[in-house]
Amino acid sequence: MRQVISAGPALDIASLATQLAGSAAPITDPSRELVQRYGYQTLYEVPRDLQKRLRRELIRGHAERLQSTPDGVFDHSVFLFLADWMRWLWSETPTEEWEAVLMDARPAVIRSERIHHVVTAPRGDYDGYRWLDMRNAKQMDTLMRGLYREFDCESRVVEAKLAP
Repeated sequence: MRQVISAGPALDIASLATQLAGSAAPITDPSRELVQRYGYQTLYEVPRDLQKRLRRELIRGHAERLQSTPDGVFDHSVFLFLADWMRWLWSETPTEEWEAVLMDARPAVIRSERIHHVVTAPRGDYDGYRWLDMRNAKQMDTLMRGLYREFDCESRVVEAKLAP
C-alpha cells in the first residue's frame, strides 16, 4: 500500500514515517536536494519562475515515484507541495497555470492510497531547510484539508496524533 504523510514543515514526523515503513526505509522528501542542485539553500529563495518549475517537477516526480513504489511510505505528500505553493505563490499563479498544476498533481493523489494527516507532533529541529513557524504550519494544515476535499479523497485520510 502506498502511504504518504501530510504535515506542516514545522512538525517532526520522522518517528511516524519510520514506524509506518517498518523494516524498509521511508522515502524522503526530495525538495531539499533538488533546490541544492541549483545552488540554493531553500525553495523560497529560488527566483519565482524557476521555483514554479521546480515545484511542478517535485509534483510530477512524486507521482512517478508513487507509481514505481507500490509499498512505499513517503514522509511527504503532494498535498504538502500544493499547500506550500498556495501559501507562497498563490497571488502569482494565474488560473490556467493552477489548473495545469492540479492536473500534474492528480496522478499522485490517485496513487496515495493512505494519507496520514498529522494533527499534532513534536516541533522539528532546524535543519537549514525547513521553516519552523507554527502559524505557517497551521495555515498549511488548513490548506491541505481543503485539498483533500477538492480532490475528493477524504475517505483515505487518517489523522495522526504524535505526542508533542
